[in-house]
Amino acid sequence: MELEQIRIFISVVENASFTKAAETLYISHSTTSRTVAALEESLGVRLLTRDSRSVKMNEAGRLLYDEGRSLLAQADALVTAVREAADAVSGSLTVASVDLFSEALSALYKDYCRRFPEVAFGIYNRGLSEIFEQVEKRKADVGVTFSYALPEKTDGFVVRPVARERFCLVCAADDLLAAKGSVKPGELNERSYISVGAQRSGFTRKLEDALLQDRPRSTVLSVPTLESLFLRVESGGGVSLVPRPIARAFGQSCACLDVDGLDTSFDIVFFWREDNVGPALNGFTEALGKAEEA
Repeated sequence: MELEQIRIFISVVENASFTKAAETLYISHSTTSRTVAALEESLGVRLLTRDSRSVKMNEAGRLLYDEGRSLLAQADALVTAVREAADAVSGSLTVASVDLFSEALSALYKDYCRRFPEVAFGIYNRGLSEIFEQVEKRKADVGVTFSYALPEKTDGFVVRPVARERFCLVCAADDLLAAKGSVKPGELNERSYISVGAQRSGFTRKLEDALLQDRPRSTVLSVPTLESLFLRVESGGGVSLVPRPIARAFGQSCACLDVDGLDTSFDIVFFWREDNVGPALNGFTEALGKAEEA
């Protein structure tokens, strides 16, 4: 007994006619008749009663019809599953990212992992100044950085913004400034300011200059890392201007304020080499496209 024999038998039953079944299946009447006869011979039982007007099932035929439909449905589902497995995206995808927290990125990463469970997906935090080089030298497939940290020329790269963000002023939670929703640059003249020295980008320097209104650099405390910056701020040692996604990652115990009169906006961007091709990256760009549509 073969699946194709069962399929033809079921069509004969449902059409109550060998001729109509043949037309439905795009086969000849003789093929339909021979197939059902061969099926009955292989089973050693009659399955149908025939007269000049119609074809009807007997009890054996009804059992084969009911169970055969279930068997064909399982077979079709198996074929679909095997084909999907053959098309499954696998491999690996490495992401070099600035250390930050973004709901948009978190949702995208979860969606990608859900849709492509066979991909070995890794996110590696790197310094802001390192990320472009990581992708450029193929040490990572995708980079996640801030738009102001990209080189002026990105020929040969695909750049896709994923979320609009801005800088914020962070201070200790018990600082008097914490009660405010925003501050003006002039309100900070008497405040100690903390900066991450060598890690600052040109964009950050411009914002700090506007915020501090040409305050002498000798009055600005420079620290080596973001971790040390937030420890200083949380302990009441001063205030600082940082990207809001970084404040979410490091400064949960700090208050975050907007700065009036200062455009601090930027984008979180993904980027990758145009010549970097493969199913894992294609799946990622597909997930990114769906996130943009949403």
